[in-house]
Amino acid sequence: MNTLDDWLRWQENQFSSEIKLGLDRIRSVAQRMDLLTLPVPVITVGGTNGKGSTCAMLTRILQVQGYLVGTYTSPHLLRYNERIALDGKPATDQQICAAFNAIDQARDEIDLTYFEFGTLAAAWCFVQAKVDVIVLEVGLGGRLDACNLWDADVSILTSIGLDHVDWLGHTREAIGLEKAGIMRPGKPVVCGDPEPPATIASQAASIGAQLLQYGRDFSVDNVPQPALLGEVQRFNAACVVTALQQVQARLPVSEQAIAEGLRTVSLSGRMQQFAGQPNAILDVAHNPHAAIQLADWLKKNPIDGKTSAIFSILADKDVAGVVKIMAAHVDEWHLVPLGGYRAINPTDLGNKIRAAGVRKVIYFHDDFPSAWQFIQSHASTQDRVVAFGSFLVVSGMLNVLVS
Repeated sequence: MNTLDDWLRWQENQFSSEIKLGLDRIRSVAQRMDLLTLPVPVITVGGTNGKGSTCAMLTRILQVQGYLVGTYTSPHLLRYNERIALDGKPATDQQICAAFNAIDQARDEIDLTYFEFGTLAAAWCFVQAKVDVIVLEVGLGGRLDACNLWDADVSILTSIGLDHVDWLGHTREAIGLEKAGIMRPGKPVVCGDPEPPATIASQAASIGAQLLQYGRDFSVDNVPQPALLGEVQRFNAACVVTALQQVQARLPVSEQAIAEGLRTVSLSGRMQQFAGQPNAILDVAHNPHAAIQLADWLKKNPIDGKTSAIFSILADKDVAGVVKIMAAHVDEWHLVPLGGYRAINPTDLGNKIRAAGVRKVIYFHDDFPSAWQFIQSHASTQDRVVAFGSFLVVSGMLNVLVS
């Protein structure tokens, strides 16, 4: 295969399902590649919401301090390269293709998923670049996620909510236990959920992890307000500061670097604002916990005009839960189809929105450009648009707004 697109198309066809949990496959290939142990400090970030923001804050603070940071996140918004960042910049096609080639030669008869290929590629790129520290965002759950192959010097659990229930369990207790799988004996774990399920503390105690719990061991007091919008970002920032304090011996970070890093952090798709006619807000709120944060921000920032929602979500999400939270803050709904096997038909989505009690007008559009053009043609200067739901909604709107 000659290009990154060639590699990605090939990987997408390896399994009928993108999700295939378990560490045996990736461990075997990593051993062959001499990647089982990473030579620098590792910070692993798990949880239901806030992982991307937390990784962005960690990365920016460590950058300001002068460290070369390798950051692995998912999913991407515009380009696959965003998943593997070196010093805050996406890896090049050439770097990722070289990693994929090395993985393909090492794996032999072992089949790897799309996510496992990406995770190994990130580790390979980071080792090749001789980074000083690695930040890993857990993709799904924790215990069986590919990122959990490596032992973290400190781990962060941002929040525990109901999401991916078919894979992780139907209660917060069950999901908490899965996410607690990133803990390690004798290592600190920072939990930012103000009301965590009991399984977090019990799992930490059972393996001897050093649990630092929000509200008991740390708070948002004296934590600078980060540049990212939303009250929840102070919780995430508090987790970041607390985690960095636990690894000061290996990764010294000054208060000045923390303040500057939080002041200058940025991240696409997290209450990201675009000024225009009308103004637009993009947010990857795809579960009720995230929708609460977005709804709270909209409530605290009222406008004189109407709020139009460009919305779509994957079929395995809690559609009713998200819609009921957002309904009071949306004057009209604009639905756009998504691609992929997890997509929901717009007509079915419209029916679910109605079933959730929404009586406002619902429009159906073929794609994001046509939705945006329709709204623009009917908007006043006092109106705004909030595009939310799936990451695919945000990526679709970014393509419209930044083109």
